[in-house]
Amino acid sequence: MMAILVLIGVVGLSEWRIRVKTGHLISENRLLGHQLERVNGKLVEVRNTLDSLAMEEEAIRVRVDLPPLSEDVRQAGIGSMLPLEEEVIGDERVEKLLGALDQIERELAVQQQSFHEIQTQVVANEEQLKHIPSIIPVQGARLSDGFGYRRDPFTRARRMHYGADFAAPRGTPVYATANGTVTQVKRVSGYGKLVEIDHGYGYVTIYAHLNNQFVRRGQKVQRGDQIGAVGNTGRSTGPHLHYEVQVDGEPVDPLDFFYEGYDLAKGR
Repeated sequence: MMAILVLIGVVGLSEWRIRVKTGHLISENRLLGHQLERVNGKLVEVRNTLDSLAMEEEAIRVRVDLPPLSEDVRQAGIGSMLPLEEEVIGDERVEKLLGALDQIERELAVQQQSFHEIQTQVVANEEQLKHIPSIIPVQGARLSDGFGYRRDPFTRARRMHYGADFAAPRGTPVYATANGTVTQVKRVSGYGKLVEIDHGYGYVTIYAHLNNQFVRRGQKVQRGDQIGAVGNTGRSTGPHLHYEVQVDGEPVDPLDFFYEGYDLAKGR
């Protein structure tokens, strides 16, 4: 009889211990569930932020002339980068959480590489911008004639005018409109004394009818450097600068490049 009572007591104690342990496990599981919900909430916030950054990044890539990233590249393939890939976790909630973290880690790596590409491209673009003719070569001058067909002031015949004319007093400083290398410093029939600058990237500028030339062939110049002075040399009816811009050997309208916004009404 005593043995039976002892056995009953042992069984009862074991059941009590099991219930206590089960209760603890249930409490821990609830706590884990609560913590996982909080982490998932934070992951949603991180995901929204990452998606927002991706949209901004795509807009920036377009502005700096980089191709957009494909969805396959942005998702960075399939599979897992986590060390737990081959292990059995046993909790679906934890597995989903680790999967989401893994995907975010992949996309962040792609995002980091993309921003590095953008930074490299911005630096390259900044250097190129220094070589694009974009300032008025004669400050305070009057635009006396623009690019396009006009009546020749000498023959009155209709002829193409390949540059822009800026009327200014003789001796007014003439400035390089972008960084480049001086390729010609000479006197040419019709143009008079001229300076030609090769800016690279297909851009060339010509400054004609000069009174003085202050640079030499092969000299490096920067935007804003004085290269000459307004004159009346060559085929000219009065002191002015004839200014040309060529892109890949083709003459283009110089006024299209002035970021200062030259007021055409002043010269008409």
